[in-house]
Amino acid sequence: MIAVPQAADQFGNAEMLRALGVARQLATEEATAEALRDAALALVDDPEVARRLKELQAQTAREGGTRRAADLVEAALPGRGAFFRNVVG
Repeated sequence: MIAVPQAADQFGNAEMLRALGVARQLATEEATAEALRDAALALVDDPEVARRLKELQAQTAREGGTRRAADLVEAALPGRGAFFRNVVG
């Protein structure tokens, strides 16, 4: 992922992805076509990025994958968790 944060929580999200080893972060003023291309090529050519992505994929699967993530989000919604579990579950 190439993160070009603009405001609010985007900066924290970009830093988290960069810290996980799966993203490059560019400042808005640096996000030229050439810089974006260079960042994209650097990501796809970096074996460490590929290794980290596989690690994160396996971890996500062990923890229940996207279904579990959706269940957690829905359960956190006020008054909505039980409804979604009954409809989807």
